[in-house]
Amino acid sequence: MKNSAICIKTVPYQEILNLRDSLERLESWKEPLEVLEKYFTNPTTPINKKQVVKQYYASAKLFETFHKEYALLIAESQNQLASITQNQKI
Repeated sequence: MKNSAICIKTVPYQEILNLRDSLERLESWKEPLEVLEKYFTNPTTPINKKQVVKQYYASAKLFETFHKEYALLIAESQNQLASITQNQKI
């Protein structure tokens, strides 16, 4: 228990803030992803081909944007955790 307290003190506060910001950015995707889930899991509605094409295009663009941002955030988070781990005093 004593070692845990020492480790926490060695993590710079800015590193904690950066990690929190990354998690908040990931959390911000929750609502748009729920819209995508609703679109892809609603097979009972009648099919309107024009509407399906428009919705599919919009959903594809939304997913493409999310995928790029998600990959970026995961890479940033991994770098932040690696930095915290390397700077930690044992």
